[in-house]
Amino acid sequence: MRNWKFWLGVAVSLVFITIALLQIKDWGAFLRSFQAADLRFVLLMIAGYFLVFALRTLRWQYILWSVARPRLSSTFVALVICYMGNNIFPLRAGEVLRVVVLNRRHQIPVSSGLATVVVERLADVFTMLLFLGLLFLTLQFPPQYQVVLGALKKGGALAIVSTIALILFLYGLYIGSGWVERMVARVLRILPDRGQARFQEILKSFVQGLHILGRPTRLLNLFLLSAVIWLANLLPVYFVGLAFHWHLSFFGSLLLLFLGAVAASLPAAPGFWGTFHFLTAQGLAFLGLGPQETALSYAIVLHAG
Repeated sequence: MRNWKFWLGVAVSLVFITIALLQIKDWGAFLRSFQAADLRFVLLMIAGYFLVFALRTLRWQYILWSVARPRLSSTFVALVICYMGNNIFPLRAGEVLRVVVLNRRHQIPVSSGLATVVVERLADVFTMLLFLGLLFLTLQFPPQYQVVLGALKKGGALAIVSTIALILFLYGLYIGSGWVERMVARVLRILPDRGQARFQEILKSFVQGLHILGRPTRLLNLFLLSAVIWLANLLPVYFVGLAFHWHLSFFGSLLLLFLGAVAASLPAAPGFWGTFHFLTAQGLAFLGLGPQETALSYAIVLHAG
């Protein structure tokens, strides 16, 4: 069962899809909610996603400058393939695909490309956790959610400590690369000379991809750009709400965006089917928006974007 993780994800998705569908009491109302949606705001949702994609392309290009200067069009195509791959293959394999694409087009070492992806994802997680803290400080959670809130706070605290620790580790790897290479060389003496040279080459390429960590101004710009991207991500969430005649608040949109990120982190089928729809519908219920039929329709339209 080499693909047990894939089938586990499929099983989890089926469970969440089943739970979401069982909550529909009126299938007629469910279908009518699609018909009642304002397509103008659905088009604005698509425009919002294009804006997010453009910003993500610029951000990755900014990180890649420490390694190479690929064409912006190549970076864009690589990201398109990445997101397509994440929706088709398990374990977010699209992240590797985008690095391979740049390697084929511009001979950027795969290990350097992977390092830039790691930096990008760390910036995403760190920014998301800051917004999550703002969300916890602002939203009033009813008593029945206090247990969940406590668990989320503990998980968020652990995540932010882990993220900072990993950033510091990678920074230490970057500034102490010479010492690390010497230590690794001692460990690799058991390998043939060719194997040692290859591993050292991979390590050097990876460290090169961490170059932005050694530039405080560029690192600050990276986090600011990441914050802009997360704010831009709120646009599709808000526009789909308008399509279903809901005026979501800033923090309500932020809650739904966070739940979508949680859904993407859970084991599920490629594209996080089921987990996204269930958690989004639950988030709308928490915000007092419904009925359930319309909430699930909202989740389907937002996910389709």
